[in-house]
Amino acid sequence: MSAFRSRLLAASLVLALGPAAARADEPSVASDTPARAPSGLYGHRYAFAAGGLLFLGGAGFGLLAREESARARGLSSASASATAYDRARTSAATANVMYGLAGAAIVYGLVLELLPEPAAEKASLTFHF
Repeated sequence: MSAFRSRLLAASLVLALGPAAARADEPSVASDTPARAPSGLYGHRYAFAAGGLLFLGGAGFGLLAREESARARGLSSASASATAYDRARTSAATANVMYGLAGAAIVYGLVLELLPEPAAEKASLTFHF
């Protein structure tokens, strides 16, 4: 009964660990170039994510500017209205800067996407360990 259990355990380990564990005693073929594990996120993916987040931030500041401007029109005090308009202008300027940065990040991501891989790695701003 113990031989059956040991074979069952060995078969379950092979199934759980995959066929690479069964061939562990076989010699592996070494190549001259080191194998680089592909990562799912390259520099252009970060640029697209940053562009999207900056766009959403710009949209938020744009809505804030619109609401503050509408609030300023409804105020009866001139000083409170001027303060609200100043805040609306500041929010609108922040939204415009964020839209510009979002556009620049997306263009950078597109450039990295369309360039060949060696040139894209040289142009990438990510740090490789």
